[in-house]
Amino acid sequence: MNSTEKTKDKPLGENGKLSRIRVAELNNSEFKRKEAEKITKVKDTDKELEFLLNKIKRNKNIDLTQYRSSILMRRIWHRMQLAHCVSYLDYIMLLNKDPEEYDRMIECLSIKVSEFFRDPKVFDLLGDMVIPQIISEKQIRGDRKIRAWSCGTAYGQEAHSMAILFCESLGSRIGDFDIEVLGTDIDRSALEKAPWGSYDRTVLRRISSHLLFKYFTRVEDRYMLNDKVRSLVSFRYHDIISDNSIPSMDLVLCRNLLIYFRKENQEAIAQKLNAALNPGGFFVLGKTETLPPGMVECFEVVDLRERIYRKRSPINQKREGRKMSEICAINT
Repeated sequence: MNSTEKTKDKPLGENGKLSRIRVAELNNSEFKRKEAEKITKVKDTDKELEFLLNKIKRNKNIDLTQYRSSILMRRIWHRMQLAHCVSYLDYIMLLNKDPEEYDRMIECLSIKVSEFFRDPKVFDLLGDMVIPQIISEKQIRGDRKIRAWSCGTAYGQEAHSMAILFCESLGSRIGDFDIEVLGTDIDRSALEKAPWGSYDRTVLRRISSHLLFKYFTRVEDRYMLNDKVRSLVSFRYHDIISDNSIPSMDLVLCRNLLIYFRKENQEAIAQKLNAALNPGGFFVLGKTETLPPGMVECFEVVDLRERIYRKRSPINQKREGRKMSEICAINT
């Protein structure tokens, strides 16, 4: 008997069995019914999520659909697990019973990874070059008002870091200027704590012993920022997506925030921050972020590696836009 005849006489190989089982399943009405149920459940889950996001928007005026889907889903599910909810519907019912859960969800969604002088090279450049230049140009114009903005400030570490740099740059001349450092966030719980200037040692690990001794007082296991620095900083609620821009800024830090939003929203946010800056104002992004393409001609590069830019005057924007696009393409 040849090999062909052996194959014909053989009942069924493994591949044959799997193939026939699959065909039987597809023709089985029970199998089809179960598959239809799965599809229906997915659609119902999507509707529940949509309802949840709309509910949060109605009650807290925060549009979470602007966030990147992967990040949003991960954080929502994390909060749901902590609240012992196994479905969006369960969580919706919890929000109805406990309105304070809205704030706990927002706290979970907002970015809290921060510390004093995070990314030291950025703050070295701010202290050695950017802030002295702002001060010098203000003096030349006879302008005493200096405004800086920490967008997504969390517990205030970044805003207070900027205030320390202004104190260091001006020294005894600090009273010659009207300095305001503004810290904003969507997390009201964090904003309530930020003005106290009370921090544990973990967020101070990058601060020098000299600055730690000069601007902080240790109280048990906490470090209290002194009144001189705290007086320069104010905090307020601000949603960069839905709220208007905050004008007349000389320096804006928006670091590691754009990456949490969809591409189309990143440009809208950058436009608001650009509108906030005075001509010649400085703009700082996170090291993993880049200017959205539509905003490239609005800025000149101060230090591309550390993502420090400077707002152009309207006259120079078109002339220099192409040149900056070429620089960004080469270095990113």
